[in-house]
Amino acid sequence: MMNLLSRFRALFPALIAACLLAGCASPPRTAADDQAVHKVAVLSLLEEQTPVSRVGLTVFNNQRLTIDQQGALNAFADEVLEKRLRAARPNWTVVQARADAKALEEKNRGTPWTSFTGRISDDLRRIAQETGADLMFVVVDTTMENSPGRGIGVSMRTLSLNSVDKALLHTHALLVLVDRDGKELTNRNIAGGDKTVDAKDLGLSYDLSTLQQPEVKQRVSDALRQQLAQGLDQAARSLGY
Repeated sequence: MMNLLSRFRALFPALIAACLLAGCASPPRTAADDQAVHKVAVLSLLEEQTPVSRVGLTVFNNQRLTIDQQGALNAFADEVLEKRLRAARPNWTVVQARADAKALEEKNRGTPWTSFTGRISDDLRRIAQETGADLMFVVVDTTMENSPGRGIGVSMRTLSLNSVDKALLHTHALLVLVDRDGKELTNRNIAGGDKTVDAKDLGLSYDLSTLQQPEVKQRVSDALRQQLAQGLDQAARSLGY
């Protein structure tokens, strides 16, 4: 009996975290829940240095490069969310908020946002006041158990010393609903499932230096944004929007 209790105590934090990541803390919101809501803000805080990594036979065969999205990734996420919310609640005014994502990451003690938005509630309250928003939809990076990579990126694994076959697109993030006081109401996982594609279809090869080619960089970015859009749409619908 004591062994069972010990095991349960050990697993309890993981179960709570899994429940929160799945967004099972609360049911989807309804139009009745949002009767007093007139204006909302969307705010994406995703990492703009998108990682593309290769895990090889040994650590000496690993390689990692990044694509500098230069603000385009968060702008894209904001646009997708704004479009979804306008369709779900036509009577709402939807605005895009702006914030220094790097500064907020530091306040949160770095990404991924394992504590969600609790450490930046004062900042979120200030942003809500500045925009006049009754609710805020905030997008943050996270990690997924048993899946490589954090946030939005590409991961490849190979035992070969000169070639890769498949590339894993991962969109590990959370859509967090925050009230005007900066307090988190609920959240949903944006992951939408990792997607495996042929590396060559993205223009990727064993040597990641192909990412220096603008067309390859664009192809990878487009594939990730398409998957992010699907995940955001699913997460918003799961929240009731």
